[in-house]
Amino acid sequence: MTGGGAVSRAGEVARHTVLEAVRDKVFVVSILFAATLLGAALALSPLASGEREKLVQDLGLGAIAAIGLLLAIFVGTSIVYREMERRTIYTLLARPVGRSEYLVGKYIGMVATIAFNVAIMFVLYAAVVHFDLGTFHVELAEAAYLIGVELAVITAFSLFFSVVASPFLGAFFTLILFVAGHLTADVIRFSEMLPPGVGRAVFRGAAYVLPNLELFNIKGMAVYNKPVTWQYIAGATGYAALYIVALVLLSVVIFRRKDLK
Repeated sequence: MTGGGAVSRAGEVARHTVLEAVRDKVFVVSILFAATLLGAALALSPLASGEREKLVQDLGLGAIAAIGLLLAIFVGTSIVYREMERRTIYTLLARPVGRSEYLVGKYIGMVATIAFNVAIMFVLYAAVVHFDLGTFHVELAEAAYLIGVELAVITAFSLFFSVVASPFLGAFFTLILFVAGHLTADVIRFSEMLPPGVGRAVFRGAAYVLPNLELFNIKGMAVYNKPVTWQYIAGATGYAALYIVALVLLSVVIFRRKDLK
């Protein structure tokens, strides 16, 4: 089993995943939903006296993040289970496609699907900001990029939960993790208020194990046109890559031992 052959087989699984998403009309639903939310942002903007521009920009970025999150959770946590139900997973694994290649390909396909959705939504968003507000700055693109990076991390978690739990529980756990990941700084502050002992150690340990998803949240800075250094963006990307690699490897180890019968 050559490395090049493994990459090729993982790429074939990724292509199959993207095509399946297209057949399920994931693109159409997410884009229509994004258009609706952006339209709502424009409709509500007159209510913000003197803050119309910032309101439209903030709600638009929020819409991209929210739709991407729903896509990452509900597509990611059901993707292995659904193929087992349809029995298409057995067809794929009967070729010579190993379980590792299958799962890595699934992850790549899911991330490609979400990235394409985010890109399309951002183009729509940028058009609204440029033509309606007459302004656009690079920080908005940086915020959208880090939204995509965060979604890649969430997708890795949803893939992991798709291997170890049912779609419902997987979606629930991923959503809980998303909320907790945005509260890691609060958890650390809370642990510092506790007396030394097991309780403090548990909370601090949880805070350092959970991904710090606030690292990817620069929407407020982007809306107020505050610069973000490339060093910060590169650091956040590297941080995400470490989590993704660890989660995908862990998912592969578990999936290789899973009884698919």
